[in-house]
Amino acid sequence: MKGIGSRVTIGFLSIVVLLFASGVISLFELGNLSNDTETILSTSRRNLELAKDMLSCAHEHSQATIHIALFDDESQRDVCRRAMSDLEGKLAAARNEALDASRLDSLSVSVTRLREVSESYLFTPTLLTTDTLVVSKPIAINDSFAASGKKWYNEQYKVVYDDMVDQIQSFMTHIHSSLAPRAEQLNKNAYRSVAPVLISLVVMIAIVLMFYYFIRVYCVNPIVRTNQALSDFLTYRLPFNVKADLRDEFKELADNIEKLIGISRLKNS
Repeated sequence: MKGIGSRVTIGFLSIVVLLFASGVISLFELGNLSNDTETILSTSRRNLELAKDMLSCAHEHSQATIHIALFDDESQRDVCRRAMSDLEGKLAAARNEALDASRLDSLSVSVTRLREVSESYLFTPTLLTTDTLVVSKPIAINDSFAASGKKWYNEQYKVVYDDMVDQIQSFMTHIHSSLAPRAEQLNKNAYRSVAPVLISLVVMIAIVLMFYYFIRVYCVNPIVRTNQALSDFLTYRLPFNVKADLRDEFKELADNIEKLIGISRLKNS
């Protein structure tokens, strides 16, 4: 049979184990929550940076195209090529890092069309005039050249360029809108992380109340009643009788006191 000391020790160790287990579970869940939050924020931040870079490359390509189409600025051809390569590189990076790459299909089509439209005019020896194609491009910049370049830019290039910009902006909008369901999921994970602590707190309160009851019934009351019975015997010479449900060491203590009283009476008789 276990003594009162063993029972109290086991009870308090159970509380410690419960609190330790709930703390470990909560720390594990909070760690997962922190990692999920960092992943979501870093992915969204990276996608926004890529979208901004794509807009910057598109703007650089457009400016270089204007200089070539209107002013026949040969120095801008390398800028145009580099801007297009950078744009396609940023798009490829966004595809690799996006959770749903299908969202970028329309943007990929727009970028491809932009390359085809620009290369068909800017990097061929032909010049589109207001009526038809002229085989040779004039060396001198004149009104006819500027007019044909402006017509091509407004009627062909700008249409494709504006569509591509709209697709990039749509991608940025999608990045913002995709944060809502992820935030809801993080909210659920947060509740899941806190739940073990709350459950442990409720269980601990219940255990403490139970301990209070059992300590009151099995420890405090026996001590009080034993002390009262001993005081009555010493003061009023009443029979030693503990009116309580004694167990374990308290029962042994009462029996030993009763034996001592019996031995004392034998010696005095």
